Amino acid sequence: MKIDDIAHKIEKLKASKINYEALQKELAQSGQPQISTTDADACLAHTRPGCGSELQYASAVDEKHKLVVATHTINRNDRNALTDIATEAKQNMDVSTYTAIVDKGIPQRPAIQQATNAGIVTIVAPPEIVNSNEHGTTPDYVVTKFVYDESTDTYTCPQGATLTTTGTWHRKSRERDTYQFKKYRTPKCKTCPAKHPCSRARQRRPRNRTQ
Repeated sequence: MKIDDIAHKIEKLKASKINYEALQKELAQSGQPQISTTDADACLAHTRPGCGSELQYASAVDEKHKLVVATHTINRNDRNALTDIATEAKQNMDVSTYTAIVDKGIPQRPAIQQATNAGIVTIVAPPEIVNSNEHGTTPDYVVTKFVYDESTDTYTCPQGATLTTTGTWHRKSRERDTYQFKKYRTPKCKTCPAKHPCSRARQRRPRNRTQ
């Protein structure tokens, strides 16, 4: 390779470095988790079978008057979109409270709690529990089959065992979302005859409950 070619490549790399540093600064100032160089409203999202650039769009419609009362283009996973769009709809309609019927694919439990705190009643179908691992938990032992008892703060598993908690709140952070949860366990998992269809865990299968 000629010296002139090497010098040219170095200059190109320097220019790229300056460009990326400018993008990094823009990203830090935006407060967003990512920015797109082709479309400011687009984001890189997890899709099947991989990742792709797409637009996440959320809207709220007044059922009585059939009018759009709030819209958001979201530069992140739309499962965290409920709080912002529901609060904006409430402000635009100038009401103290209202009932929101929500797509089951959108809300996370913390977002539902935030909407409740803002005086918004949410109605949402529970998400479908999908197990992509054919050797994992069978349908009879998915998390929705564990029954919660609020009076004792315990779960009862499909085999009738009681799962208890120490009461410790654990914290988990994901993209623009942080929530707390408690773990529920039972020592009976070790000798349970249904351990194989319930869990591949070597010891016990924990059941988590968010705040």
